[in-house]
Amino acid sequence: MPSLENIPNYITILIAFIGAFLSALWLSLVIWTFRDMRARSRDIFAAILAALVVAVLLLPGLVIYLILRPRETLAEAYQRALEEEALLRQIEERPICPGCQRDIEPDWMVCPSCHTRLRKTCLNCGRLNELNWDICPYCGTPAAPAPASTAPRRAAPVTPESRPAESDEAAYEPVSRRT
Repeated sequence: MPSLENIPNYITILIAFIGAFLSALWLSLVIWTFRDMRARSRDIFAAILAALVVAVLLLPGLVIYLILRPRETLAEAYQRALEEEALLRQIEERPICPGCQRDIEPDWMVCPSCHTRLRKTCLNCGRLNELNWDICPYCGTPAAPAPASTAPRRAAPVTPESRPAESDEAAYEPVSRRT
């Protein structure tokens, strides 16, 4: 049994343990605040100021820091920026059909949804060219003049029998008009 004379010693030891625990908690909160702010901002003065607020005010200072700190870390902001850039690049690279506004592949000659003619083949080298190009960028062969209408024309599905004839102007006509 503890004697009454030893109770002040026990209380002193208990207060020392509580004081050591609170000191360790205070120091760890200051260090955590500094490191957390360094992960959220490149400004060293902001990290020092945040650590000082927590060091001086302890728990109220920690609450103030948690309210005012940036929402995301630098790594999260960098990751979000990379994702946004990848999405923008993906959006910019996707060609769409001028007739129905659906996504198309870059090597399609005709839109499979609305049958709008998307490209023409060069009569000399056989490579795909845009309809509005007046010269083949691959071989330099001049293209025939474009038809009077600038609106995209609709065409029936392209089959080997309905491929453009020798005339480049035939490539602008819908397949259904060719005989």
